[in-house]
Amino acid sequence: MNWIARIVMGLLGLVFLAGLLAALGLYIVFATIRWLLTGRKPQVVMVWQQFNAMRKSPRWGGPRGFETGTPSGFEAQSQGDIVDVEVREVVEDAPRLPPRRQG
Repeated sequence: MNWIARIVMGLLGLVFLAGLLAALGLYIVFATIRWLLTGRKPQVVMVWQQFNAMRKSPRWGGPRGFETGTPSGFEAQSQGDIVDVEVREVVEDAPRLPPRRQG
């Protein structure tokens, strides 16, 4: 009886896998037809292209950036390019809000 359960579960797994592959195939056909008709690339293609561009950029090591010993990522940025605060003069006698009245 145990071997029947294994066969049934194996067949259910194969049916599930076949269903996933069929759904993926239908999505690929649909996305390709929509791409050809509208000219808009599917999101999967856009994300893949952005990932490849980021991976090949010199900021992330480039094709051989890690092997050359050059810094990558945040280490490669020069500190002169980063502006994170605006400088303002602090005045001691600046007008303040009046204290809140209770009541």
